[in-house]
Amino acid sequence: MALLLIALLTLPTALAAVGLPALRQGGGALAAGLAGAETALFAAQALNPAARQSRGRSIAFNHQASIQQIRQNHLHLTQARGRGTWGLSAQLWQANDLERRTGPSAEPLGHFGVYEGAVGLSYARQMEQTRLGLQLKFIHQSIFTQNASGLAVDLGLMRDISASLRLGATVRNLGRMNRLDQRETDLPLEARFGAAYVGRTDLLVAVEAQKVRGDDLTLHLGGEYRVGEHLRLRAGYQTTENRSLSAGVGLAAKQWVIDYAYVPFGSGLGDAHWLSLQLESATP
Repeated sequence: MALLLIALLTLPTALAAVGLPALRQGGGALAAGLAGAETALFAAQALNPAARQSRGRSIAFNHQASIQQIRQNHLHLTQARGRGTWGLSAQLWQANDLERRTGPSAEPLGHFGVYEGAVGLSYARQMEQTRLGLQLKFIHQSIFTQNASGLAVDLGLMRDISASLRLGATVRNLGRMNRLDQRETDLPLEARFGAAYVGRTDLLVAVEAQKVRGDDLTLHLGGEYRVGEHLRLRAGYQTTENRSLSAGVGLAAKQWVIDYAYVPFGSGLGDAHWLSLQLESATP
């Protein structure tokens, strides 16, 4: 825990331009509905590798339709074995029909696309009141005719303070890319520290601080209220640039969970929509 707190406070800032925004996304519609306050919450598709948990085997698919015709898809496979949980994930972020110019011009020279993807293998293990997690990721980036690849590591920790309070921390995207044309793309190195109140079966409250290389510290607050056994209502607030409020809803029926989240952007940028579908089967 101490190492992750130190990383949160000393994360470098104001370096070269940071790319690969896909690596900052992860938790699907549940996390988006809570304004990203997810680091201390257990889920089969959690962004914090220590928080990935399943009753047995699960498969989840997430789709995001974001601003400027940006699309993102995630696939998560999770398998619990004893006190540990293995995870395999794949994601693709794409922005198409971008105008190509070499200088000021009335008409573009053409159009191109940006594609970013990652494949990750994770493992989390429970040790009394503490749970540790690790994820290794292979990353690929393509912009017009240029391509680059790299490797990164995510580290995570969960800690039960009491029956009602849980803490979570993670440091993500520790690694590097090879050169894209003339220079490397800096990974979005980030640290997150969060807490969650889980003292009631019908109410969840989570708060979190996030620091990404080159960006200001942001605060995130989210809550979920469960109506009966099947309906889950979510809302959140964050201090991220061009984003503040978010909302979401979840439906659970036997082994299936469907989540949706709506995140409006400021400055006339538009809205983002998240949709997640998860199937979980308990181990006999």
